Amino acid sequence: MKKRLIILIGVLFALSCIGLTACGGSDEGTDLSDSPYVGEWVVTDLSMGDESEALGEGYTMTINGDGTGTLTAEGETSNFTWTPTDEGFKTAGDMKVKFTADSEDAIHAKIFGVSLNFVRAGSEAAEETEAPTVDGSKYGYTGDDPVIAAVYQYLVEEVAASYEPDADTISVPVACVVATKEGSDGTTDVYGDFWINNYKVEGDTLKCVSGGNHPGVMHVAKDGDTCKVTSFDQVADGGDFDSSAKEIFGDNYDAFMKIYSDSDAIEKERAKVLADYVKANGLDVTKYQDEGWDPVELAL
Repeated sequence: MKKRLIILIGVLFALSCIGLTACGGSDEGTDLSDSPYVGEWVVTDLSMGDESEALGEGYTMTINGDGTGTLTAEGETSNFTWTPTDEGFKTAGDMKVKFTADSEDAIHAKIFGVSLNFVRAGSEAAEETEAPTVDGSKYGYTGDDPVIAAVYQYLVEEVAASYEPDADTISVPVACVVATKEGSDGTTDVYGDFWINNYKVEGDTLKCVSGGNHPGVMHVAKDGDTCKVTSFDQVADGGDFDSSAKEIFGDNYDAFMKIYSDSDAIEKERAKVLADYVKANGLDVTKYQDEGWDPVELAL
């Protein structure tokens, strides 16, 4: 975790450094149109040693044939000039940043031990590095993390089945994530208190007819062009609950118990996910209700 924080700080510093180099390089008007670096490049990840951190959309660099270029990061754009080198190209200024060609479609810039890695937009390399995704909105997840989207999909398609829902039942999960752990083989372990609730639409209300929580750890892996939960280790029920939870969660046990015992926070997250689900799927409902309780208005 500490190393990952260092990497994240490194990428922000790297992007700032690149922006600072905007004052140097080739003179505008230089004809570099034949350079293999001309075109649009996409940042895929940053790495340090054997650790790496993927970056989402919004990090691009455009190299123009007249010796100018732009870097866009999180909506902010910096202009710079550039000069070819034997190994790639460089920008110049108070701090020099050198870009090295790894292949025809891949380059990187190394700053203070942190490598910022790019691939050419539209290339096969770019397609291979695109984050695998699941349409999480139909499961109640409107975020952009493909791993968590796969968790929501698994809760609906696999865990909800144990409740034997009818064809007109709507299953909406709530994933109270405690921690995630990435493996060297590209897999991700997701620790959490996972809920599935099954509803029937009655008028303008989602009435809960069954459901429950399933704490444990889900193992998620890439599956072709998407992510998929490959297995799920659940905490045991009854008298074995505590020992099983300690075995599964390990160092995350205390964090798990804090989330597990906070019913108000869980209910708040449930209401948020339900509102997201209703909006994403166009349901004509405005509230939800548990058996024996008053209806709760959704924040739509």
